[in-house]
This record gives sequence, structure tokens and C-alpha cells, in this order.
Amino acid sequence: MKSILVVLLGSLLLSLSHAEEKTAEQLVASKKKADMTYKQLMEIMGDASAMIHKGIIRQNKQMVKKGADLILHHPAPKHKPWSIMAPSDQKAFKQSLLSFDKILDKHAFRAEEEAKKENWLEASKSAYELTNSCISCHSMWKYKVN
Repeated sequence: MKSILVVLLGSLLLSLSHAEEKTAEQLVASKKKADMTYKQLMEIMGDASAMIHKGIIRQNKQMVKKGADLILHHPAPKHKPWSIMAPSDQKAFKQSLLSFDKILDKHAFRAEEEAKKENWLEASKSAYELTNSCISCHSMWKYKVN
């Protein structure tokens, strides 16, 4: 019994150590850098979301996958994304980048997975959540950009 408890406790501690959050700097550094601005990157992300929606409407799995891949594997812009914000907003914006990167990935991935199964209604629900996430972030930050 004690050995099982020790193994479980060890597994939990190992899981927690791997669950540490990345910083915004680490997130950006983990991406391939592209010769584009943050605004241009956001335009591509919007196009990717639209491609997911069009793919679902057309019941085209490949189109959904291509849009999801653009979101899941997007590059980093040529500058630090938080540099578009006033210094007083940069810490909060960095936290938003970390949060929304995970949320967008989750919904794009789910849309792709449901499209693979031709479960178009569930794919559509994920695409809807993806769009709502984009709108939520934009509504928080759009008018604070320098």
C-alpha cells in the first residue's frame, strides 16, 4: 500500500512540475519567427478561422485541417507582441497571450478532430467557441493598442 502511495505521489509531483506555465517570452521563443507584424499575424489567424468555418459549411475536412493548422502552428511576429501595448498594459497582455494561445489551440484542434469524424455539428460548435475567443480577446485589447 505504501509503495502504491509513493508511486502515486511521485507521479503527481512529476505532473505538477511539468504543468508549470510558460512565460509569454518562452511562448514567443518556442515559435518560428516570421517577417510579419502582430497585426498581420492576427489577420492570418482571422483568415484561418474563416477557413475552418467555410470547411465546416462545405463539409470539407481538408479545409478545416488547413485552417486549424494555421492556428495550431502559427509563427511569432517579428517583434515582441506586447510591444504594441503601453508599458502599463504589457504584463496583463502577456497573460492574455498565454491564455488565449491555449484556448484558440483547444478549439481549433477540436474543430479539426470533429471534422475528421464528419461530426459537423460538433465541429461547428468548436468553431463557434474559437470565434467567441477571438472576439473576447479583441474586445479587451483592441482600443489599447499603441
